[in-house]
Formats: sequence, C-alpha cells, structure tokens
Amino acid sequence: MKIELSIVNGLDYEVTIIGTGPAGISLALGLSQKGKKVLLLEAGEYGYTDKSQEIYNGEIIGPYRSITDTRFREFGGSGNYWGGMCRPLDDIDFEKFPINKEDVDPYLLEASNILEINGKFRDSPLNNEFKQIDFQFSQPVRFGPKYRKKIEDSNLIDVALNASVLSIREGLKTGSAEYLEVADQNFKIHKIPINKVVVACGGIENNRLLLWSQYLNKKLFSNLKIGNKWMEHPHFTTGQMIANYPKIYDILDPNSQDSQDTQLIFLAPTKTMMKNESIGNAGIRLYIFPPTGYSGRIKQTIKDILCIAPSYGKKLATLAKKNLMCSVEVTMAWEQKPQDENRVELDFDSRDKYGVPRVKLVWKYYRDDKRTAKICMQKLGEFFLKKDIGRIGYLPYLETDDDKMPPKFNYFYGHHMGGTQMGDSDSNGVVDSNLKVFNTDNVWVAGSSVFTEAGHANPTLSIVQFSLRLADHLS
Repeated sequence: MKIELSIVNGLDYEVTIIGTGPAGISLALGLSQKGKKVLLLEAGEYGYTDKSQEIYNGEIIGPYRSITDTRFREFGGSGNYWGGMCRPLDDIDFEKFPINKEDVDPYLLEASNILEINGKFRDSPLNNEFKQIDFQFSQPVRFGPKYRKKIEDSNLIDVALNASVLSIREGLKTGSAEYLEVADQNFKIHKIPINKVVVACGGIENNRLLLWSQYLNKKLFSNLKIGNKWMEHPHFTTGQMIANYPKIYDILDPNSQDSQDTQLIFLAPTKTMMKNESIGNAGIRLYIFPPTGYSGRIKQTIKDILCIAPSYGKKLATLAKKNLMCSVEVTMAWEQKPQDENRVELDFDSRDKYGVPRVKLVWKYYRDDKRTAKICMQKLGEFFLKKDIGRIGYLPYLETDDDKMPPKFNYFYGHHMGGTQMGDSDSNGVVDSNLKVFNTDNVWVAGSSVFTEAGHANPTLSIVQFSLRLADHLS
C-alpha cells in the first residue's frame, strides 16, 4: 500500500528496496509471493515531473547523449519508457560472471510472464560463424501503470513516494548498514533504520548512491571500486546489402510470410566465431526491403557495383529488372568490453538540491569496440558470397584504425550496465554471486549495474531474471 515517509519504520520490513524500476518492482513482487514484508522507496512520484527529473542532471565526458534522457525518476523508472525488446544473455556472456547461465535460466518463465512475452528464443546455427536468433517483443509492459494497483492493494508491499534516498549509513557493527538518510519533498531528512537493503535505482544511480555513501562512511564500502567498467551497447548502421530475392529466404527464415512487408531478421556470431576472432557478442539486424518501392536504392547500388565489377553488375541489373533483387540495411547492437576508464564519478563541483554531488559520466568507444562490428560485417559478406545470395558493403567508419564512431546512435538507447559488477571477490567486483555487496552483511544491489559483461541483448529481461533470483536468495 502507499504510505507516507513520515510514518515509516524500516525495521518493520524484512527488506527495504531503493527504487521502483524493473529491478525493484520485480524483486518486491518476488519477495511478497514468499510472504516477505517489503518497503519500496521511490524518489519520484507516480508520474513524470520536471522538478523530480532535474535531480538526474549531470556532466558527460565523451560521446554520450544527455543522461536525463535515458533514466527516469518516477514510479516504474525507465521501465515506463523501454522499447520492449527482450532476449536473455547467452552462455558466453557469463564467462566472466561468478555464476553461469544455468543459474538464471530457472527464472526465465516467471520473468517472461512479468514482461508478457512467451519466453521462447530461437538459436539456430547457419554455419560455424553465424546463427539466426529471435527477440521477443513486449507490448511493452509499462511497470508503473501495470503494477501500481497491485502494489497499492498489497498487504506485504508498502511504497513511499517522494522519498529520495541520499545515503546508506554504517552502524557500530563492522560491515553493517544501520540506516538510510531519506529526504522528503519538503527537504526534511529522515533516518530510516533497516534490516536488509537492496539498491535498485538503475544502472547509473546505483553507482552514484554507493559512491556517495562510500565517501560519507568511514568503513562501509571503503575498499570497493565502485563506478568502474560502465558499459553501453554501441548501436549503429554498419552497412548495406543487395540480395537475390526471394532466394535470401532459402537461407534465412523470415519472421512472417508476408513478403510485401519489410522483414526484420536477427543474426549473431556463434561462440566459435567469437573465440576464433577474439571479438565480442553482437546482435545483427537485417532489414530486408522487397523489390517494390526501393528501386532507386537498388539502382544506385548496382551502379556502384558496375564501376568495380562490370560482369557481376550486369547480372544484378538483369535480376533487378525481374524484381529478383532486394536491398538490405544492416544495423548492429554489439558488446562493449568493460574498461576501467569508462566509469561513473561524483561531480563535487555540482550538487543537487539535497547537496548530493551530481553524476559525471566518463565514457568513450575503444578500437576493440569497433573491431567486433567490423569482423562481423566481413564474415557476413563472406557468408553471403559463398551462398551466392548477395553482396555486402560496410560503412567506411569501420575501416578506420581508430576509436571513431558515427556521431549518433541509431535508436534512443539507454542500456546502462556495470559499475557495481559481480565478481569473485572485492578485487574484481562490487557484489558477489548473490548480489550482496562485498564486505557487508545486509546490502545488496539489483539491476544491470551488476553485469560483469554486456553481451548484446537488451538488458530488461535479464534484470528481471536476476531480481527474481535475488528474491529467492533473500527468502
């Protein structure tokens, strides 16, 4: 039910959760199903307000967009705005996690129910280097509107709005968090005692809250490298293709049988290819346009080919006149390997209205980030050439031996991952295999900030899976 912050006694709850995005709400639902009493603290209101969102202003060092455009301070968080694309992480994505894919697979069905998808994902090899994969598309579920009534009607979940958690404070017991400093909308500071607390504020704010708490405390969080290895998925157009039509569908399985509509087909490199080529994971999107309506694009491509390969260009021209050629746009969302230099910091020269330092996001691309896309495009070109179903040309920025990328992402992405990553110890992580913060006995973290590696899949489904697993652990 909804309660006022002024009457909250945190000791009445087995678990206090900071944040009501996909991680926080999924965790609260999972815990309540097991009979646990839960407190949700939400810094914003039920809907978006400029006043609340202003807290998320911060500085960016690097080629990223405004960070207020990709995180939202309201009930439901960024789960009110996500695009709905779902796919779990692959086996290979867990190689540097202290857990395996099998540890989160049991939560796939329940997570799929929360996101209203069927939870079935194709993974069909095409050869040793590529496989055809599927994403499932949620409507998408808007976490705030969908779960507001269920939480308000719950006897086991209480939610306090306009409850801005400023810091987690240590007690006399070493490794223990004793209370939260929480500000209400009138700037009154409340000290909320806690039993167990889970930080579930989002992929940037988890880092900010723990960094500021680390700064304020004498010992709690003192030896942790919080904020490092922050990651995003590069997502750009990588090339164009001209293909035999409909012969391309002898190799690739279309998502629908309506050949008049643009087809979106997903490919990915196999584990073998990633190992052999020392590249990261990637989700390759082929937008296949049928011959009608795109003759101009096809003609220009054939004209370019005629200049360098006259005989093949003439063959393509003949096929195009018979409507047996289609154009394909290739885009890619791929893995960015973790780097200490990509990080979330506190900006002590700029503070919010509560006096907490704002975020400074330091982030850039690296040469190896681009290499994954380049190798995938090269191998894809070889694959289509061998099958004699088309030719691919990739964009010039992939050829340059530097860290330069196009100025803008293809889509409005905000896949904030890392900074409080899982590890075997505090030497290589911030949380352990059960998401408990190292060297503490009552602090956990939920959300994509715990990702050790990013893979290529949109993170929401994995966030929910990890949160449901945490609910089991805390029960």
